[in-house]
Amino acid sequence: MISQNPKLTARNSRFYLAGMQACQAEAKEASLPNVRDRALRAAVAWREMYQKALQFEQRLSQ
Repeated sequence: MISQNPKLTARNSRFYLAGMQACQAEAKEASLPNVRDRALRAAVAWREMYQKALQFEQRLSQ
């Protein structure tokens, strides 16, 4: 059973969502193109992990 307000850990999707949002914010604020590109690549990786975590959570709740 998944609680309504789970702790922010690597075992729930909110952890990955927070990482993705942090990278997106870093990319938005970056003045150097290589820093922006790195942050955007990292955000894509975080998004993939977020989506996998969501799928896992959905399977657990069934």
